[in-house]
Amino acid sequence: MTASPRESIKISHATRLLVGLTLAVMFFHFQNKPCNFIFNDESSPKKDAQEKETDAPQDRPFPMPIHGGKFEIFQPLYDMDESKKNPQLLLSPKEFLGTFEERISWAKSMVQVNDGKLKDLTSKDHAAIMYIEMIKSFVSGRAFRQAELSVGPRLRKHPLDAGPFNEGKRDGGNDWTFAGDTMTGSKRLDNVHTLLKDVIENNIPGDYIETGVWRGGSSVLAKAVLEVLDPNSNRNSYVCDSFMGLPPGDKKLAAKDAGWDNTPYLEVASEIVANNFIKYGLLDSNVIFAKGFFNETMPPLAEKITTLSIMRLDGDMYESTVDVLYHLYDKLSIGGYVIMDDWFGFPSKLACEDFFAVHGFQPDIIPIDGLSAYWRKTEDVEIQYWRYEQSKFTL
Repeated sequence: MTASPRESIKISHATRLLVGLTLAVMFFHFQNKPCNFIFNDESSPKKDAQEKETDAPQDRPFPMPIHGGKFEIFQPLYDMDESKKNPQLLLSPKEFLGTFEERISWAKSMVQVNDGKLKDLTSKDHAAIMYIEMIKSFVSGRAFRQAELSVGPRLRKHPLDAGPFNEGKRDGGNDWTFAGDTMTGSKRLDNVHTLLKDVIENNIPGDYIETGVWRGGSSVLAKAVLEVLDPNSNRNSYVCDSFMGLPPGDKKLAAKDAGWDNTPYLEVASEIVANNFIKYGLLDSNVIFAKGFFNETMPPLAEKITTLSIMRLDGDMYESTVDVLYHLYDKLSIGGYVIMDDWFGFPSKLACEDFFAVHGFQPDIIPIDGLSAYWRKTEDVEIQYWRYEQSKFTL
């Protein structure tokens, strides 16, 4: 039956009255209570939660933020402008591990595992590897497959060339990612995973530090490994960069130190890096940023850091390398590691060799790929800091 126009008007009036009464009841009911609806505007529960988190007690290993004339040391969790924080895109490591463990247990009940590396693992340990490999695929850009590009690594102000994704180049870190978060190749990401696993299993004390992080993908991976393999530890992750590219090399400590400061593709703001930690659900109070050139940030960091288990240096230049070694190498625990992202063909290699020579030791250098290498610290070294103060880095 079709209602008459008069009846339709009555129904419309009644409907509006009912809706109005309902909204009024909801307003008075929720005005003093947190609303459970999901909105994307400024009054969303997410924002309320962020405000409450900001007001909550803050876990700081030392007083922060620290502001210097040309540097800043801070925890993005507390000190970053909330309006600049992007949404978290992935579940937390704990949630992923639970889901992956269920999948592995279920699937294993129907198959006979013959893979030597996975055969004897518990579902929990298998899930940890599954999660870490997933993070590697994201930060390296491999997850995006045909949507990913290989950017030609060149130092220049002009736009760089970006061609089809090249798996072989990405393995050795011989291209720069387009959509990913690190130009570190797959072999170097595996190295970060392997060495962190080693220091955890052998109880080597100390924090993780990366000096020169670009978009932060390698540091994100390191944090992911710590979260799943050492979840009850309180190791800090130090993320150090100028966040505006490399220094001009005007100290002229090495002939090849000039020209690193003219490539916009290498200049990534700290907010972008912090949001990469947020994106993966890995930003917490143990993530500490040091913003500024290393000659500015390393001295105050040296006063705050007690011990390190892994130092990952990615500063390319002689100048940037000595800034880090002279301030932090004595903080590295015996059994800990130094990873040099830029070794073969870089001025940073010469900086290390000069550092070895003046301090009278020669570690066993282990290649990672065609560009990078690492060594394990086996003896304490008394740092000749006067050399740094006087820029006398050779015998």
